[in-house]
Amino acid sequence: MQPILQEQAAKGVSGTETIDTTSIAGLTGSTKWNSGTLASNNKIYGLPWDANNVLIIDSSSNTIDTTSITVTAGSQKWVAGVLAPNGKIYGIPFSSTYVLIIDPTTNTVNTTSITGLTGTSKWTEGVLAPNGKIYGIPQNSTSVIIIDPDTNTADTTSITVSANTSKWDGGLLASNGKIYGIPQNSTSVIIIDPDTNTADTTSITVSAGTNKWLGGVLAFDGKIYGMPRNSTNVLIIDPSTNVVDTTSMTVLAGSDKWNHGIIAPNGKIYGMPMSTGILLIIDPSTNMVDTTTFASLPGTTYRWAGGVLAPNGKIYGIPSSNWEVLIIDPKSNGTWPSDLYFSPYFNKY
Repeated sequence: MQPILQEQAAKGVSGTETIDTTSIAGLTGSTKWNSGTLASNNKIYGLPWDANNVLIIDSSSNTIDTTSITVTAGSQKWVAGVLAPNGKIYGIPFSSTYVLIIDPTTNTVNTTSITGLTGTSKWTEGVLAPNGKIYGIPQNSTSVIIIDPDTNTADTTSITVSANTSKWDGGLLASNGKIYGIPQNSTSVIIIDPDTNTADTTSITVSAGTNKWLGGVLAFDGKIYGMPRNSTNVLIIDPSTNVVDTTSMTVLAGSDKWNHGIIAPNGKIYGMPMSTGILLIIDPSTNMVDTTTFASLPGTTYRWAGGVLAPNGKIYGIPSSNWEVLIIDPKSNGTWPSDLYFSPYFNKY
């Protein structure tokens, strides 16, 4: 996989990135959706946070559908979606008591198969492991949730963690087959081994702090890049050595800056603006960050919550409190094989 990413990134760009905040607009309300997932029909499904519907984005026509799939009212319901091998999307419960299962072939939902998940702020993202199971990253929960799409069951006892709150926010699959959880308030990275159903919270430590990073991205160099929320630096994790670097890339001070990131075929990572109007652009090939090219995006707080790379090569930012979808054209000369767009390494958040 890494050679393919490197080959396409080396093809460079055809020009400076462009952004579009007018083609898909008029989505009123605050803290509506949180994250999106690319389905096999090439449409993007935004998970309901406070919204009472699933956001469906058709990147081929830049149109949306907010009426086909409705859900019950509530706040902070689901935090992320994961595409399973069965083609369904599994919504990870944040404060909801059940997993939301979306069937993109029928645009219907299953809310009764995986239930009884009490508590608030439980898990913050899900990752599909090579064993076919989905692993949810604990925020306040004392366990990793393991969802088996083959049986529509969940295991919340095999992997336990501390009772601390706001531990990790986001996770991703590394090329070594392990899942790395990004520290929010925790002083360590959680490393989940799906082969043994164990968690390591001692190998990689970081400094203390609150709301440090929010989500991570696997780059073409095999390293993981954590998006700065309140931190003034990008978190760089090398899974081959379990070593971290928090000095190479510094960013401006502030709180709630970026909410997850997405890698494009040009090799650059794009951090979604949260309470900043700045699009964060990370170039892993140079260890440089760009916070000036797009520094006055619309909105005030909780603008977009994650984004998705579509097969047309554009990135679609999921609107939280903003009324428009953020469409980024990275101007990549390279393209990925079609299966990579749906890969669990990248088709997350």
